[in-house]
Amino acid sequence: MSAFFSVTRRLSLEEDPTQPIVDEPNQGSDLVYEPNAYVSWATDNSLGDFQVSLDAGGYIFHNHSDYSHGFFQFSVEQELTESTKLKFFYDFIPDLYLGKNALPQDTQDAHDAHDAIDEHAEHAEHAEHAEHEADERLDNHLLAIHLEQELTEHLMLRGLVRYGARLYNQPFSYRDTQFFTIGPHLEWVITPDIELLVGYHFERGYTDKDDTKQYQDDIGYINHYASAELKIHILPKFTLTAIFDYEHNDYTSQYATDIHYNGNENVYQGELELIYEIDESAALKAAWQQKV
Repeated sequence: MSAFFSVTRRLSLEEDPTQPIVDEPNQGSDLVYEPNAYVSWATDNSLGDFQVSLDAGGYIFHNHSDYSHGFFQFSVEQELTESTKLKFFYDFIPDLYLGKNALPQDTQDAHDAHDAIDEHAEHAEHAEHAEHEADERLDNHLLAIHLEQELTEHLMLRGLVRYGARLYNQPFSYRDTQFFTIGPHLEWVITPDIELLVGYHFERGYTDKDDTKQYQDDIGYINHYASAELKIHILPKFTLTAIFDYEHNDYTSQYATDIHYNGNENVYQGELELIYEIDESAALKAAWQQKV
């Protein structure tokens, strides 16, 4: 589903699993091209190995081009000891299209008045629906710190702290959200061909009450997210990844007329991904996702 892609593609412990979407089912399937460029520079200092990297790429939709978008990630990695690393990340996703969404109530009232004056009666119903929706987009900024500690040759523990800001376009800018995330990850190399990653995130998203009060629409939340990712190297060039995610959201709106008031949801999602490495610069990927 194209409408779900922007979030499900990043439903990973090391990505941004709480990235918002507009839930629009029955959008069909699509072919997605994922160009990517990666450069890095490495050296060493008195503490150990040091590396700076820049990763840039995009997701290009063949039929649903509105969902096409780019991403940029800048990272710094410092080795503290032979078994400890500190990593800093900055991620930026500009002008991410979420889908069509209903306009805020005040804006709807203005459009209602405009419709009554200018629209012909035979087109009123269609015009009302069109005028009450607009494209919802956002700029996504994310800062993250990872502290990685090798427990054994095959076990690695990671502590994660994140701060982010999701800045919405007009007329949805009152939904601008700041969020904070903490959580542990555990990576286990079971065999040279089998790897397991499990983890948990606690996240709190805050909106500006002065902005949301006007529309009685507050998307602030408390999120619990858990995931398990099993990666199996089937053949030298084939890798199969199976992912299971569980997410629980409690919305923190204090407005009794808000659809989010006293709201909560549970999300279960499974994903299978098969990757064939053509060469060092190209790969083919087939994936299946199921969300409940």
